[in-house]
Amino acid sequence: MAIVDDIRAVRERWHTKKHPFFTAFGEGKLPLRAMGLYMALHGKFVEYALSGFGIVYGRAARHEDIRKGMAENIAEEEGLKAIPRPGQAPHDHSELIARFCAAAGLSEAEVRGVTMTPAWWARSLHYYYTAVNEPLGVVLAMQFTQEGQQPALNTEVILPAFARHYGYPAGSREIEFFTEHAAADVEHSRRQGELCAKYLDTEPLRQRAVVVAEQACSLRWASITDLYRREHLGERDLVPA
Repeated sequence: MAIVDDIRAVRERWHTKKHPFFTAFGEGKLPLRAMGLYMALHGKFVEYALSGFGIVYGRAARHEDIRKGMAENIAEEEGLKAIPRPGQAPHDHSELIARFCAAAGLSEAEVRGVTMTPAWWARSLHYYYTAVNEPLGVVLAMQFTQEGQQPALNTEVILPAFARHYGYPAGSREIEFFTEHAAADVEHSRRQGELCAKYLDTEPLRQRAVVVAEQACSLRWASITDLYRREHLGERDLVPA
């Protein structure tokens, strides 16, 4: 399990719960619309992540544990299966994203038409590239650092801020996406961590997993930085005249 500890250390170093964007949100200093834009962009990213799940499922034809893990993730994302917690019902996560974006003041057209910044593109394409090209254990390590950030980010920062500053107490229908992922990704990341320990079985694989995991974490951080600069600092991109 030492490699899982190494990958977890990478995740904690870059954990976005410590990013100034979410710090500002936690203090009630960001407009709700900024979080809506974050979720609209996250929805674009998820399109590539779901494709990545499908690719890993196909690549893992001879590895039942990986294959079933990917299938469960896809089924939960698509609302075909409830997360493994008592009393939970299935939810289409795309619908949960759209529901929150509407509550944050974004129209359907704005959500569909949101433009990914270079950092969001880089994060999305890196995720997809990793799913296609890297060894399965390395892919799992990368996924472990991404889904594994959601429980602490939601439970420690986002959900308390909704209740304290934005008028959405625990259990509010509008913020169900965040409640769902605070629970679901505990199980997802636990499963991915266990599989990492099994499939990162050589030193070169372990070294590669740490490198790719850090790339993914730094790109996730950079994508949030884009939002922070635009929505909190008021900066604008430099573009040709």
